Amino acid sequence: MSVDLYWDNDEQTIVLCEFSKGWTWEALFGALNKIKNLTENRNETVGAIVDMTKGLGVPNGSLFSIETRDKAKQMLQMSANGKGPIAIVGANGVIQLVAKAFALVDKNALKDVYFVDTVDEARQVLGKRLAVKIGA
Repeated sequence: MSVDLYWDNDEQTIVLCEFSKGWTWEALFGALNKIKNLTENRNETVGAIVDMTKGLGVPNGSLFSIETRDKAKQMLQMSANGKGPIAIVGANGVIQLVAKAFALVDKNALKDVYFVDTVDEARQVLGKRLAVKIGA
């Protein structure tokens, strides 16, 4: 599969979702559904790191296509409906633009979605947000 999920810490409070080259929208939404299921079935809040740095582009075409815009919007809507914080690492410009447009419509929609440059930065953000110890 081109989108893989792992627990990122021993406490199992942060999930790491890694993209690799050739990922598909179906794999992405499958992973996001798994993350949603994990967060819904736990008493404590679970954060997620979505690492897109190795994904290298979007499936089936252009960053500026209508399909890419619609899929990015769908992804952000799923994130906004989740229970825990999400740090998105290496998001392309389209996803960030859609997020900004989303925030203009509903300021609270993405209040727990963070765009960061590295996985370590994501761990720091989620560690502070969840008040958990982070690994090395």
